[in-house]
Amino acid sequence: MKHRKGIDLIRENPRPKVGEGDWGSTQHLFRIEVWDDAPEAGGTLLETISRSTDFNVSMSAYREALQQRPGKILIHLNGRYRMSAEKATDPPPPLQ
Repeated sequence: MKHRKGIDLIRENPRPKVGEGDWGSTQHLFRIEVWDDAPEAGGTLLETISRSTDFNVSMSAYREALQQRPGKILIHLNGRYRMSAEKATDPPPPLQ
């Protein structure tokens, strides 16, 4: 749609094709990384266990990862921004 002076008011094809722009990309905003030590202390990235575009799914995965990866550093990222970084606690010793 064009304004009477020739200015585009609405693009003819408002959605970009897959792979062009933000709508078609498969970029995941939230991710959870497992480190053996803090990155600032020279730790190494062991694995990325979750990538998600949904915050609630990512938080659920982060909470579960804290229980499943004892002794590891878990970093929860939103894009390139660190939302939290915690060392997963070791499980309690078994009862005798």
